[in-house]
Amino acid sequence: MGVLTKAKKLNKDYKNDNLAIIASVVPKYERLATNCLGLDFPLYGGLPLGRLAVFAGLEHSGKTTAACTAIAAFQHKYPDKICVYVDVEHSLDIEFQSNMTGLDLTKLLYVNPENMGGEQILDYILELQDEDDIGMIVLDSIPALVTSRDYDTDVGEDKGMSAGIAKPLAKFIKKIIDQLSSKKNILILINQVRESGKTFTGATIYNEPGGHAPKYYASVKIRFGTRTFTKGDKVDLTDGEDADGFRLKFKITKNKTASIQRGGGFMTYRYDTGLDWKHDLLEIAIKYEFIKRPNNQTYLLVNLNTDETYKDSETGEELKFRGKQAMLDYFDSHIDFQNEYLDMVNKYITHTDNQYASLLDARDNAEIDAQEKSTSGRNEQTETEFLREQEIKSEVGDLPY
Repeated sequence: MGVLTKAKKLNKDYKNDNLAIIASVVPKYERLATNCLGLDFPLYGGLPLGRLAVFAGLEHSGKTTAACTAIAAFQHKYPDKICVYVDVEHSLDIEFQSNMTGLDLTKLLYVNPENMGGEQILDYILELQDEDDIGMIVLDSIPALVTSRDYDTDVGEDKGMSAGIAKPLAKFIKKIIDQLSSKKNILILINQVRESGKTFTGATIYNEPGGHAPKYYASVKIRFGTRTFTKGDKVDLTDGEDADGFRLKFKITKNKTASIQRGGGFMTYRYDTGLDWKHDLLEIAIKYEFIKRPNNQTYLLVNLNTDETYKDSETGEELKFRGKQAMLDYFDSHIDFQNEYLDMVNKYITHTDNQYASLLDARDNAEIDAQEKSTSGRNEQTETEFLREQEIKSEVGDLPY
């Protein structure tokens, strides 16, 4: 029995056109670009759609702000969908987060669960995710979930040891990952690490509440570290006195949709203007030579697809700037170019279909020319191959993500 015949039989037997598919036509991962290169770069283009992500870290490390930044990006990409913030901690500063991240509060459903056990909250999220117009959901946070058994017990009453929220949370995650995949939504679970002891060398050992399910089933895990303060171009200040903003730092500790070889990243925010994506863009782009510097003061904006310097659409002159501020001013006054440039960069940093890498990672590889030729050769299809692929798709059906 051939692969195609087997796939069709399974789909027919289980009455699910998306159950089995020929592996060669599985679509690549779609990603939610935040347009903050400090986050999108280490994630190879952004958070994967249709997946579970866990943001963990110590208190005040920026998990909530990062989650709100992701919601704002989702709102921009899917304006017809309603995003949900489930504030189990009852502590979200909505005005501050809106100012920092650009959240559209008119399209954000804020859920402030009171007098509800953890199981009820999780069931409610499942009901929400089942609705057609619901998009990204953020649960803040796992440690704040209390089982109904404990919630209904007097403070002084001891009913003995129990599994806590871990068991219902695991069941919840197993159920919702199918919904996320089919709807291309993202669920972000916020978790706070807890100090659990010391090593023999004196290093602190941390664990994450909620059991093992969040880390096992998450496609992306981000561990946030201590935030720093900013003042102009200084972005790693430990003293917040007279600071004009702050920077979040993190590491990608798990990514099932790409490599974790880029380590981690950062997100910079200014108190007056919010997410400073342009500062982060410049820092990353200059470091990895997206923007060329023939000397210490001149900046050239390069088209990464052609390796040629961009030209002004009006004057036809090369986009050559003397100093960072001149380049930033050009971005501010040319929104169409700004969008075009960000789209180009995000496509460039996303891994290819054939390897967990990008053109950027291969730039220092002596075999880059051979790899590019090999890749382009695999992408070329004969008319017969193309028609056969379309036939398979029509017979078996596309995957739901």
